[in-house]
Amino acid sequence: MSNLKIVWKLFLTQTSLIIISLLTIGIYAGISLKEHYLEQLVPQLTTNATLIRDIVAKELIDGKSDTIDFLTKRLGSKIHMRATIVDSGGTVLGDSEKDPTKMGNHLDRPEIREALRGKVGKSIRYSETLKTEMMYLALPVEIKYRIIGAVRVSLPLSKVEKMGGHIYEVIVWGAIIAALLSLGIGFILARRMGKPLIQMTMAARKMARGDFSELIRTDSKDEIGDLARSFNTMSIELQNKIETLTKQIRERQAILSGMIEGVIAINQDRRVILINSAAEEILNIPPGRALGRFHWEVIRHTRLNPLFQEVLETGAQKMEEIILHYGGERILRVQTAAIPGEGGTPWAMVAVFHDITQIRDLERVRKEFVANVSHELRTPLTSIKGFVETLRNGAVSDPEKSLRFLEIIEKHTERLNRLITDLLNLSQIESGKTEANNLKPVNLVDVVSRVISNFREIADQKGQKIKMNIPSVLPHVLADKERIETVMENLLDNAVKYTPNNGEVTVSAFEKDDGVQVEVADTGIGIPPKDIPRIFERFYRVDKARSRELGGTGLGLSIVKHIIETHGGKVRAESEAGKGSRFIFNLPKSPLL
Repeated sequence: MSNLKIVWKLFLTQTSLIIISLLTIGIYAGISLKEHYLEQLVPQLTTNATLIRDIVAKELIDGKSDTIDFLTKRLGSKIHMRATIVDSGGTVLGDSEKDPTKMGNHLDRPEIREALRGKVGKSIRYSETLKTEMMYLALPVEIKYRIIGAVRVSLPLSKVEKMGGHIYEVIVWGAIIAALLSLGIGFILARRMGKPLIQMTMAARKMARGDFSELIRTDSKDEIGDLARSFNTMSIELQNKIETLTKQIRERQAILSGMIEGVIAINQDRRVILINSAAEEILNIPPGRALGRFHWEVIRHTRLNPLFQEVLETGAQKMEEIILHYGGERILRVQTAAIPGEGGTPWAMVAVFHDITQIRDLERVRKEFVANVSHELRTPLTSIKGFVETLRNGAVSDPEKSLRFLEIIEKHTERLNRLITDLLNLSQIESGKTEANNLKPVNLVDVVSRVISNFREIADQKGQKIKMNIPSVLPHVLADKERIETVMENLLDNAVKYTPNNGEVTVSAFEKDDGVQVEVADTGIGIPPKDIPRIFERFYRVDKARSRELGGTGLGLSIVKHIIETHGGKVRAESEAGKGSRFIFNLPKSPLL
């Protein structure tokens, strides 16, 4: 009897739970679906109201009521919604479904009142005009901080009510059928459902939380046993599929995140369905703002949006170069391709952005370099050729002239030799041939002292003083000793050359942060501010004629910059025209001492 009671209790409980659950779920689903549908209508109404407002704003300013009514009717038919335009006094100027002259003042409508206060007005109520429940949304029309009217759009809610009625009908019939079935088979199933069902309920809850470790243990050979075993199989397969999908998603995200190229995908609805961080950075889009939005809402470029539209419409592959001005000028190569759907019609498109700014800069630098080298080589070669021809044409018989010409030829030959040597050194430095085994602890005091001694005689001839302001104890730096000597020679050579007679050159060094800072200062002619950003460029000279006269190749400072940067340091210049210059570079300290 006790077992029978338990069976009946379980049977009646199950039957009641089925009916109550269906009713509860159905009612909740009906309400939720209705609310969800109403929520989905708001963005649609807002978008269409904004579109109409932008179109009729000018006519509303001009007071063209006939034009406003014509536009309202035309736009209402296009968007399949009722549209109404009112002025600031509530007078209807246009309506897509009624004659505005026969409509009363709308100031008593709550959505109109809200809109004329500068807010978004929303309302759901019964329309006496259309004899049905409607959802209204109104936006203000504002010109120069003055509200001159409102735009209202609305949709009948008959579809929502019909959908709710259908859901409730299905729920009622489902409950009746469930109750009848429960009466027929519930008694038999009740005796077998207890333990396995409880286990499955617990396992299902864990699965919902992402825990697939719970398996149903049962020796039953009936349907409940099959269900338990199927549940176990489903749990294992679902776990495997979720793990596979998660892995694939992570791999895709890792690939997209790791790409330096920007990638963006847009579907046929013109909405962004995929974008990586590189594309967000390139297009100046805040992270996470693009997904699900129309591409023209997040991309502000006059060529990109038409390009995306063209690819989605034609399915053609395109490649173009564009210029962006977000945070400085950037040159991008944009490659686009359509993703074909059913029937070959594109369902989406993908665009890849390659930043080729550096490539274009390198091409420009290469062209300038070739032109500069050609010019620098042509000048001495032309002079040498001219003097050789002069000697050949009879000047060789004049010992005084021939000696002077040969000295000039020798001077230009030395200039060519210096130029070629500097070019080879620069090429070697740029190719990264400062090997790691050449980096050793270097005592800068010894290097600076030796280089200064090489320039003492030249400085003395010009009455210049070379001072060394370096402490006796200075940390060693990790560097290629010969390269650092080249840096000091180039900087001191420039300082001595461009400092007038009786001037002064000072070399200082001191410990700073995790390295050593070296400064070479002079009291020379200085550098104009406009030239300072370019003085480290190859062949750039502030005073070309004076530089050539003093034997400069225009490569010294470029060599200095590349050597310091290959050592992990930085170099800069400070100067004031007519008062002197100061070149500053830093090198990392040696960890060995």
